[in-house]
Amino acid sequence: MEQEKFSAKSCPTATEYYPASSRPAIPRLRLIAIVLLTTLLLAACGGSDAPSSDQEEAPAAADTATPVPEPDPTDTPEPAPTDTPMPEPTDTPVPEPEPTDTPEAEPEPAPTAAPMEESESAEGPGMGQVFVIVAEESEARFSIDEELLGQPKTVVGVTNAISGEIKVDAANPAASVIGPIQIEAGTFVTDNDRRNGAIRRFILQSNRYQFITFSSTELSGMPDSVAVGDEVEFEVTGDLTVREVTNPVLFIVTLRVISESELRGSAATILVVEDYELRIPDVPSVANVGEEFIVEFDFVARTQ
Repeated sequence: MEQEKFSAKSCPTATEYYPASSRPAIPRLRLIAIVLLTTLLLAACGGSDAPSSDQEEAPAAADTATPVPEPDPTDTPEPAPTDTPMPEPTDTPVPEPEPTDTPEAEPEPAPTAAPMEESESAEGPGMGQVFVIVAEESEARFSIDEELLGQPKTVVGVTNAISGEIKVDAANPAASVIGPIQIEAGTFVTDNDRRNGAIRRFILQSNRYQFITFSSTELSGMPDSVAVGDEVEFEVTGDLTVREVTNPVLFIVTLRVISESELRGSAATILVVEDYELRIPDVPSVANVGEEFIVEFDFVARTQ
């Protein structure tokens, strides 16, 4: 380099360069330099405190510096979203519990019924078994004596409009129950239509009292047991209601056990006309009507 070739002796001093007559005064130059330095320092360190007019007149050092461009926030490129794939669910099967070899509990056998004692008679109807009267094969009737046109006559009225049941206790037949048994009062038929009308309207008054009813209260003379094929005769005491008049009556009953599901029998009793306040209408052709009359039942009863 050429600057390296110069030596200290080759460089002229200020005294040599400026002639004595043209050299400025040293103190004046120092004063000017101090003022400039002070101005520069004030502009660089605290120009905001000076009046605005001073700031315009004295250019700050910052004005001479090359401005650094501030980044525009809108120009900042946003990072492009990455298409990082989401982990797909795995189809790893959940292991099912293995069946245990514990054997299932076997159901306990149902207790067997105790064998029936001979006294309960397996051949007869079951204990407390109910037999229902079959109306089409049964009949209720009454019979009473009178004189018709001076001639003795027995008047018979019949009906099969019967309903009721018989509860048989084969182990203790005396505990069996007959009834309630009902008869439709307006259904009795005799051999004369005029008599039929008189019985319905005047004697039984069936338009007001529809049913004749019987219910047993006691069975006596029953055997110790009953079996299929037996025929037994016993007495049944009970209450008989006619036209809201109730009296105790006793029927003589004959019963045959046809099978475990069928009974056949008959029953009969004698009633007094006055006991039931029955009034026989006065008819010129009828005389000497009996004070008593017979009531009978022939019945068939079967289990349902």
